[in-house]
Amino acid sequence: MKALNIQVDDSLYPALLEILKNLPASKIQIQEQCPDKELSFEQAMDYTLDKNKELYKRLS
Repeated sequence: MKALNIQVDDSLYPALLEILKNLPASKIQIQEQCPDKELSFEQAMDYTLDKNKELYKRLS
């Protein structure tokens, strides 16, 4: 998979997100990040654990 990082005007964000959510879930992963907010340790840990859970499901 390739990664794409874009910055979008707030007024266009909902429309773009709607388009992306209509793509096949198996072919796209949406990771939203707010540029002015760092992830807390707990948020980062939760994200990592969720991704590990997904990975182990696919591997089993």
